[in-house]
Amino acid sequence: MRILVLEPYFGGSHRAVLEALLPRLEAEHDLLTLPARKWKWRMRGAAITMAEKVRELHREGARWDVVFASTFVNLAEFRGLAGDAVATVPAVVYFHENQLLYPVRHTAEWDFQFPLTNITSALAADRCLFNSRYNLDGFVSEVPGFLGQFPDHVPTGVAERIAARSEVLAPPFDPAPFDAATVTRGACPRIVWPHRWEHDKAPETFFSAVATLAEEGLDFEVAVAGQAFAETREEMRDAASALGRRLVHLGEPDSREAYAALLASADIAVSTARNEFFGLAMLEACYCGCHPLVPDRLAYPELYPEEFRYGGATPRQEHDALVARLRHLVTHRPAPHAARSIAERFTVDRLLPAYERVFEAVARG
Repeated sequence: MRILVLEPYFGGSHRAVLEALLPRLEAEHDLLTLPARKWKWRMRGAAITMAEKVRELHREGARWDVVFASTFVNLAEFRGLAGDAVATVPAVVYFHENQLLYPVRHTAEWDFQFPLTNITSALAADRCLFNSRYNLDGFVSEVPGFLGQFPDHVPTGVAERIAARSEVLAPPFDPAPFDAATVTRGACPRIVWPHRWEHDKAPETFFSAVATLAEEGLDFEVAVAGQAFAETREEMRDAASALGRRLVHLGEPDSREAYAALLASADIAVSTARNEFFGLAMLEACYCGCHPLVPDRLAYPELYPEEFRYGGATPRQEHDALVARLRHLVTHRPAPHAARSIAERFTVDRLLPAYERVFEAVARG
């Protein structure tokens, strides 16, 4: 078997999953990628770029049994533009996220293109894989209402057709760099925030919480390990600088090994996300020994027991609950590896057989 893999946003969890999975598959593969930047342009334009490359590979003699694409490719456009190169090749689309549930800050007509791209990609695929039940159920339930905004000729039965070809298959991670990292705890508790710096991860909520603890005079350290972008880098530095000596790391580590070492030096990992369809970074932190604190919503309830979740009926109550839980963990330092078993279910060795079964089944038709 040979798989054509399409990833126009080759960074973060998208990259980590492919780098964990592809080398271990029995099948051969061709991996086409684009840099992880300007995601809206990737969703609208990657099909053109990748179809041209695939036609070129096809002319040179390449043939495939399965297409495996992320939702940053408009699969319907890609299949049309690639023509005979993939005309009879079945396709699997992987939903790391979906645009029907994504929190949009500034709604514009162009924004409607992104959920519609997800829907047409799902309809063009032979199998849809979602990283969590929250992701799958949320997407399917939102489809009718979204399509109901059509001025006329409203498509019917679309949600049912997508649901019939969909299943949940979690993203795997490679435990090797984390197994190699030694747990090195310092003199005081360290809190890590391992997320990219964007509005849907609510960094301001995290910094408000740790600033409250700092004002109380508690002794702790903070490591901010996520990726920042050109438009958010200054905002990230300004927010973090208020922590003074408590800030021990800021920015994306240089390598997976450095990232693993940073996680292994921390006691507590925090999510404050407004949007999370799975949360690979938090699971990696759990695997490295951190005690997780996650909101009691989004995909988290299906992954984490209640003892690791904080909640509240309003944003203010949720914030106060986070502060209270952090205060307790800082003053009663948690033992390492209390949540490692949560993450062990998602190592690449555990999940590899499930991925191979999907590819084989789709290839057979």
